[in-house]
Amino acid sequence: MKTADCHRSIAFFFLIFMCGVADGFSQNRSVRAVIADFSIPDTVCSKGSIPIVNLSQGATTWLWKFCTGDPLTDIHGIALGNPSNTLDDPLGITLVQDGGIYYAFITNSTSGTVLQVTWANGLMKPPVAVNLGNFGILVPGVFGIQVENENGNWYGFVTNGSSLVRLDFGTSLSAGVQSALTVVSSSFMVNARGLIIVQDGTQWVGFCTSYPNANITRFSWNDVLTSAITVDNLGNIGGLTEPMQPALIRDAAGWYMFIANTTSLTQLTFGNSLLTTPTGVNLGNLGWMTDDRGMSLFVECNIPYGLITNHNLVANLLLQLHFTGGIAGTKSITPLGSVANLYEPLALSETVNIGDTIFTIATNATPSLTTLYFPPCTNSPIPSIYAFDPNPVVLTNYGTYTVTLTVDEGLPTEQSVCKLFVIEAPLTVSLGNDTAVCEGTNLILDPGSGYQHYTWNTGDTSQTIVANQSGDYSVQVTNRRGCQAADTIHLDVVKQINTTVDTSICYGQKYMAGGKQQTNSGIYVDSLVIQGGCYHVITTNLEVRPEIVVNIGADTCIDSGDTIALPANVTGSSSITWQDGTHDSVFRVVKPGNYRVTVVVNNCMGSDSITVKRCSGVVRFFFPTAFTPNGDGLNDEFRPKGAEMIDFHMLIYDRWGQLVFESRDPAIGWNGIHKGEYCPPGVYTFIATFGSAANPGDVTETTGSFTLLK
Repeated sequence: MKTADCHRSIAFFFLIFMCGVADGFSQNRSVRAVIADFSIPDTVCSKGSIPIVNLSQGATTWLWKFCTGDPLTDIHGIALGNPSNTLDDPLGITLVQDGGIYYAFITNSTSGTVLQVTWANGLMKPPVAVNLGNFGILVPGVFGIQVENENGNWYGFVTNGSSLVRLDFGTSLSAGVQSALTVVSSSFMVNARGLIIVQDGTQWVGFCTSYPNANITRFSWNDVLTSAITVDNLGNIGGLTEPMQPALIRDAAGWYMFIANTTSLTQLTFGNSLLTTPTGVNLGNLGWMTDDRGMSLFVECNIPYGLITNHNLVANLLLQLHFTGGIAGTKSITPLGSVANLYEPLALSETVNIGDTIFTIATNATPSLTTLYFPPCTNSPIPSIYAFDPNPVVLTNYGTYTVTLTVDEGLPTEQSVCKLFVIEAPLTVSLGNDTAVCEGTNLILDPGSGYQHYTWNTGDTSQTIVANQSGDYSVQVTNRRGCQAADTIHLDVVKQINTTVDTSICYGQKYMAGGKQQTNSGIYVDSLVIQGGCYHVITTNLEVRPEIVVNIGADTCIDSGDTIALPANVTGSSSITWQDGTHDSVFRVVKPGNYRVTVVVNNCMGSDSITVKRCSGVVRFFFPTAFTPNGDGLNDEFRPKGAEMIDFHMLIYDRWGQLVFESRDPAIGWNGIHKGEYCPPGVYTFIATFGSAANPGDVTETTGSFTLLK
């Protein structure tokens, strides 16, 4: 391959091809124009035959090679040690080719000098190193360095504290530095660090980072590197903290800069010109960065990649940066471990391609150098094909593949081109199981992120939609590679159920409502979970009926031959049942015993009981439990029944405690009239005291209640 100087940290996607063509012409102007090119889909959504179209021109032979997996999965390294013991604190490095020889120029920060390291036989062999000194200008703390060729002349630039120094090599790097000159001195460049210089169109533009100011300085030349330099302070863009080595890369959308930022990675986006003010974002540590210093960006098989060094003594001293969906897409890091005795690596050179192998040089704090390289693949799933038309190419496994076409192999017109494609595993998407929601509830349907396009049967094209009606909902998703998948979910919208219960219970009973047993009238609400987590709401209007009060009198006694009437009249009663099963409203007691009555009113029961004993002693009396002042000559008055009472005194009260009658004569009873008017039926209470002629010293006091009946 004749493209050894094409893949650098400023790699252009289109320069991979252009460098090879230009180099071929530079060797022999009489050689015919040869172009190596082919087309292949970026993604195939199923296994099988892969369509490849050969677009090469002018070639006579064609060699197709196929590799499995990412082309940069197997990194190797060679420990170069400290060549000629010239390294002291190698903070900056740049790698270029001149006349078939590779040159690395390295800044020695401690001594303030520049080293020239030379490989005459490829980057895997031990190099020769020489200290070029400080040119009478450089001071300890030098950091960034870049070497560029402009119209056949070589120039180097070094960040030197707060200044930028230009080194003039002349037409050949083998001649060494011809002169050194400070071309910029700026307060923007306090403790200047990493340096990058590129040609943007006809304009040369450079950048350096500074710490502790944590800012970016931009240099711009007119059209030649010896012209006056304009200096701009871009400030802190993208959350810089301790910015180290920057690197530039571009695609069809424009320029991007990535800055190793010690514990994070900063991305700056310029657009189509490096002279615009960029936007910036701090991408964080992407899961692996602990003390990142060096960075190199490059393109392989039309795919951008990056390498980052971790200066800490950790397991993963080298990290690989991936760009999913292009440079502006999602970034992720794959740790590559520690390769070939890397030790606190500091900086990375630009990458170069020699044949099918990618190289970069790392500087270490030991101090030492390490050659890092990605060799060509050896895991071809199918044999190489020698034909203009390679079809049919059949691949039977999902995954990533690289295809390399080499034309005119072994001839001066040899050219190669590499492209990467993916056989996508079947794409799957899920909206979940069929489900139900409550009426008035919104269900968010989301097939997940990471797809480029969403097409719903509702006409929506957003990632998520709101579903609130019964029916089928379908989505078709398309990923960034054009593969598609679909899913459907059925939704039932469950209507809310509301039930009202009107009920009543008897006094003293309980009713389950409102989540517990209720004993009081009121409105109670229960929510029962039904289909889809919806609720059946039950509203209970509960009435507690009044207590059924039955009073057949207080315990008493009876003399032989006497009769006691026990009335059980209760307003609204539907049944009366005495202890013996009879149902009369009045029960007549003729002998001692226990007597009980149960009264039913509106399906609720009330009861009362009385104990009647045989009377003893001289005084024989009892107070009736009811009387009927209706003028029929029977029980028209309430008074004691008995004889031989002396010192009699009786007080009668209504239910509100008002005195309605008083008598001091046991023969004079109450006729139900108070203040000239008949009192209403109901229960009344009495208090009576009296003595006995047989036992003048004994005073009897009795209380009780009775019922006035009509």
